[in-house]
Amino acid sequence: MELGSNAVHIVQVGDLDGLGRVYSQSGGLVTVSGEEVIKTAEGWDANVSSPWRRVLPNVVFTGFAGRTKSKLYITTERVVLIREIEVWREVKEELTPLGVPAAAAKEMHLKNLKSVGARQFCEIWPRNLRMIKIRRIDQPRSWLELRLVGSDGRRYAISFWKTDGIDGETLRALQSRFST
Repeated sequence: MELGSNAVHIVQVGDLDGLGRVYSQSGGLVTVSGEEVIKTAEGWDANVSSPWRRVLPNVVFTGFAGRTKSKLYITTERVVLIREIEVWREVKEELTPLGVPAAAAKEMHLKNLKSVGARQFCEIWPRNLRMIKIRRIDQPRSWLELRLVGSDGRRYAISFWKTDGIDGETLRALQSRFST
């Protein structure tokens, strides 16, 4: 799934479509020309919705409660979260009596993606976003909530959090990318 036009990159999410373009087979970041990695951190997650309304928002990228196997890359051009596909977390919400067939189909699809080396990614281009509001919490965990407006006029609510513990250094680096 991609938000925004192809000419203006704002927020892009996906899985297999990012292999070789956003992340490598081993799960590392594929950089664009002239891009430098500022900070790499493990154990972060994100939630992106657009628009940012609280009632029935359109969720673009869903974060998970608890620990996750993920890497957050903060570069000179973008912020990229690459997360391992966790089949059980994706499927468990659909395990209702009426949802079992859909859950089984989703499980097969996710296992196939995982077997070819796919990961979930969320790619954010801060240069095309204007900050409206920022909220930062350092205790009991590192957490950053942003309200942004894209160059396409679309509103985004983006939250980043450390899934286990505190990481103030990464939080400062994240905040600096969106404070411009």
